[in-house]
Amino acid sequence: MEATEYFVPPGCDFLDAAGETPTDGLAQLFSLEADAATPEQRSRAARAAALLFSLAERALLTAERVEELEKAQHTAVEAWHLFMADGDFHSAAWSARTVIHALRARSCACGGTGARFAAAAVALAEEELRRARLSGDDFGEACFLMSMAELHCDAKNLDEGLRCAEAASAAFLRCGAIPATAAAGRVLVVLVLGELQVRRYQFHEAEAAAQQALRLLDASEDAGASACRARAGLLLGVAGRLQQKHAAVIASTKEAIPWAQETGDLRLLAALMYLLASSSHSLGGRFRAAAAAAGEAQRLWEQMELRASGWAQCALSLQTQALLAETSHDAAKEALRQHMRTARGPGPRVLLRDAWVQCLKRLDGPGDREKAHAISDKTLATLQSTSELSSAWEARELELNPGWKTRCATWCDSDSATLCYSVIASIHVKSNSWKKVEEACKWAEQAKQKLHGSGDKYLEADAIPSIAKCYILLGRPSDAASVLSERRQLFRELGARSREAEAMLDLADALCKEQVSRVDSRARRFLRDAFQICQEALNAFSDVGQETGMAKAHLLLADIYMHRQEPSEAEHEARQAEQLYRRAGESKKVAKAVRKLGFACCEQDRPSAAARCASEAVVFCRKAGDRYATAEMLSWEAQCLGSQRVRLRAAAFALRH
Repeated sequence: MEATEYFVPPGCDFLDAAGETPTDGLAQLFSLEADAATPEQRSRAARAAALLFSLAERALLTAERVEELEKAQHTAVEAWHLFMADGDFHSAAWSARTVIHALRARSCACGGTGARFAAAAVALAEEELRRARLSGDDFGEACFLMSMAELHCDAKNLDEGLRCAEAASAAFLRCGAIPATAAAGRVLVVLVLGELQVRRYQFHEAEAAAQQALRLLDASEDAGASACRARAGLLLGVAGRLQQKHAAVIASTKEAIPWAQETGDLRLLAALMYLLASSSHSLGGRFRAAAAAAGEAQRLWEQMELRASGWAQCALSLQTQALLAETSHDAAKEALRQHMRTARGPGPRVLLRDAWVQCLKRLDGPGDREKAHAISDKTLATLQSTSELSSAWEARELELNPGWKTRCATWCDSDSATLCYSVIASIHVKSNSWKKVEEACKWAEQAKQKLHGSGDKYLEADAIPSIAKCYILLGRPSDAASVLSERRQLFRELGARSREAEAMLDLADALCKEQVSRVDSRARRFLRDAFQICQEALNAFSDVGQETGMAKAHLLLADIYMHRQEPSEAEHEARQAEQLYRRAGESKKVAKAVRKLGFACCEQDRPSAAARCASEAVVFCRKAGDRYATAEMLSWEAQCLGSQRVRLRAAAFALRH
């Protein structure tokens, strides 16, 4: 089992990469209506209001300073008042929503003082919702219920947000015939529902919502649908990335990127580029493309320091990993050195130090590991001065999103985020000795305690794999099983079915390790429990349609059957996993399943079948572009074939790479 991987800054998730919804994407449509309308069709005030609305939306997308957000808000207020005076209440509702978007953006951008803007946004949405209900305006009610759903989402109040979004969807359906500018509301509310479902780890429902939004857009003739299409692509990409459907993520993000470029929303474009880079790197064989996409995402985020929130450093870290995988070691080191010199504030430095540690570990040359330990110790020393870092986190000179402190405070304090960083720094390099692993375990346990106190069960559950990894390295698999059982319960309480299934597989894996470490009568019981839990996880993945999770469950079942001396059953499970991974396009994981299949063949005294599996595994590792896995599979192929020629080929490949 792997320790927790951090692809995002603490306190955030993949959807946060695109930021709070800055606009409704209606600027182009309002501009077209204002230009096309004759004086008889629309008054001069209405056309002026439409122009102001378009200016406000575009200003929100391109704002680089807090003052520009304030100016965009004032412009939206002017448009709102003009629409109200003209009697166009539908357009007035959109303008009021733009004011709310501006307040949300100012809340995020103003750090400790931003709470007043969030409160103002909530007050405005509630007031307009009451007014719409009193006047019997279904469309206005739907718009402001959607705003309330977004505000609840910002505050991580996901259950209430989902309730508001569902009510908004029902209100839009009651509207009947509505103008073209208002038809977008039906698409937007579906996207809001999908984003809430992703944050609740309801991936199957989120993907269905994104597909529904795309169908609605295809059925409409909305010229300004680019933003909605890009958001739907992002939603599909995030849901797929969290399920490790990397081929699907690459397809959806490539389709959405041109739409994001058309809208001019650089934050959304950067998020799509980052998703593309992440899945290209994870899928294997696309490391050059991954490095290029990550570099572009990092460049875009650096231009938007107002709302970057540490994502630029995450993109740089991913770019470094992709360059290392492509063996472009010098380019990776130079990129890190350049940004380490310009990083200001403890937050960016910690993220960049972590990337530097990973780089040194991967190089593993003379002195590299010692440098990695020195950097890790320096990072931990910074993190241990929690009070100093907490105050610095709030300071403006961090040149990150000043609202990061406020965002984290809604579901964990900055000390908890600090301790999450300590887990990153310690787990990555502290596994070479018993004492170092104990130190890493101590930090991981402290992080979990802090996160438990914050009341956020998602983040608490995500901290547990690091603790379990330490326990396993320390030879305490029973303790690992205990904390993983707690993780499963946390996800069950949250209703996150797919995440609960993932936790069940981790628990089953830990129970298998506990069975191996025991020689008493309880060993068989651990294996029986692992088998039962793994079957439950397989059923759960099947219920939500997550094929990569099903494949992982089949592989673990193959391991369990091998422990039970039932190689024919293990072979069947490995074949099931192979087929699912082939369908998902996961070449490296296909190789892993084929290797498991070869082991089962060896146990059944079928050396020729095992040798065929070994050769096939080499082909898939080469296809994935993973040189280290290829060397390992070549070595296994040599063992299966017993050939001196193949052994020499494996040794030569390992020396070259």
